[in-house]
Amino acid sequence: MKIRTRLLPGIGVIGLGLLALMWQPVVTNSRSWAGDQPVVSASPQGAPAEIKVPQGTPDAITAILTRRSIRDYTPHPVPEEMIRLLLEAGMSAPSALDERSTEFIVINDRNLLDEIQKFNPKRLQLKKATVAIMVCGNQAKEKKAGLGFWVLDGAVASENILIAANALGLGAVWTSIYPFTERIPKVQKMLNLPEQVIPLNIIPIGYPAEQKMRENRYDVSRVHTNRW
Repeated sequence: MKIRTRLLPGIGVIGLGLLALMWQPVVTNSRSWAGDQPVVSASPQGAPAEIKVPQGTPDAITAILTRRSIRDYTPHPVPEEMIRLLLEAGMSAPSALDERSTEFIVINDRNLLDEIQKFNPKRLQLKKATVAIMVCGNQAKEKKAGLGFWVLDGAVASENILIAANALGLGAVWTSIYPFTERIPKVQKMLNLPEQVIPLNIIPIGYPAEQKMRENRYDVSRVHTNRW
């Protein structure tokens, strides 16, 4: 199997401000669907589509700034409606050349999760999760073969899923498969993936059994204007 890759060069009101955000813990309660607020958007064909946002969902900036990697979950199952929203979030990510090369596998089989966890036994997040989303890149959909845009597409789709999970009061974490060459063929065989479909990561999802405070990661030394 040859994996074609190349190193590449390269709604709501915001709480009480950034000070409040710095102390906001990860939300651990379930979002209520009783007070869903419909938001009208456009489907790919331009027809109106209704998006139901669960009551209590924070705005986008809050969801981004308070996102943390959560590895411990309660046994409470994640509703299918939330998984659907996470998948919609992933598919709403930008795609290089509009390739839309990212594929998603929802895994809720306990035996499969346990088997995949064995590839990285020091990390127990897959043992704790009741469901996970595997993000894959379909190289057969590449318009420019060999540029490796599938990696970028999968990365931004994964980030959308992680942020959306936080917004829904769920915990999630990126668990790598790619670029570990020993893991990729094992996962492909286990899940019967075509050779051209490369598993990028698996994102375990669940209601958090741990709380993490927001980290202020803004570092002015990493900001450059016009030139280095």
